[in-house]
Amino acid sequence: MSDRTLTSLVDETDEWGPLEWWRLELRSFARAPYAQHTLVMLAPKEAVRAEHPGISAGSCLQSLAYMFLLVAPLVGAAAMLRWVVGGSAFDFPLAFAGVLTLISFLATAWSQYQRFRRPRAVSQAGIRTTSLMHIVPGLFTALVAITAGRELLDGGTWVWLVVVLADVVAYAAILIRGATIKGGPQNPHDNVDQSMKEIPPSTLSEILAERDAAIDLLAARGKITPDVAAEARATAPGRLALTVAPEGGSAYYRPDQA
Repeated sequence: MSDRTLTSLVDETDEWGPLEWWRLELRSFARAPYAQHTLVMLAPKEAVRAEHPGISAGSCLQSLAYMFLLVAPLVGAAAMLRWVVGGSAFDFPLAFAGVLTLISFLATAWSQYQRFRRPRAVSQAGIRTTSLMHIVPGLFTALVAITAGRELLDGGTWVWLVVVLADVVAYAAILIRGATIKGGPQNPHDNVDQSMKEIPPSTLSEILAERDAAIDLLAARGKITPDVAAEARATAPGRLALTVAPEGGSAYYRPDQA
């Protein structure tokens, strides 16, 4: 369907329930993808499949960068292990591990910049997993370099050891900091509120005007009661579905946990 307006959603839906409220919420923020993503984390899967954009070139590139960020230190550590086991059969791979770590470190720096630019509360389990996938192989690489490879740390080779250790320190700091940033969102509901603040005021006003017009249309057609319409219009930006249809949300973060 090419017509993705809120009016078209009202037109095509005979029964209006929790799923439809979430679809309306997601569709209303289609022009503000960062805000829409915070709602995607709380929305039911059916609404996400219907309203959230599918795979794009940008999302593919981002996913590949994240995968590289995760596996680069492991590949470097595996190369160091192969060198220890194989001995002189292989060249000292610290530079190889260092280059992989450096590229990964740059990706980390970019992701952390984006996190401070658009602060979000994230999963503590995710932070722990990502951090340990850098800290553990990084320490292994460094340990091999300063023990079995000590005599080969000549010239500029030691620079790559510094790179590996810098990555370890960075992820240790990320792990200690945890899933939230001081003064930033503390949970997924706060993420929604923060994302609304990032939308330009003129754009947000247009989004709310279109949302309220759709609510008025629902009431005029008898799909919702005047009381529900009044409650819906009174909700803050991004809080429509969370307020009038909390039971339709995902299990990721229930309203009673906010």
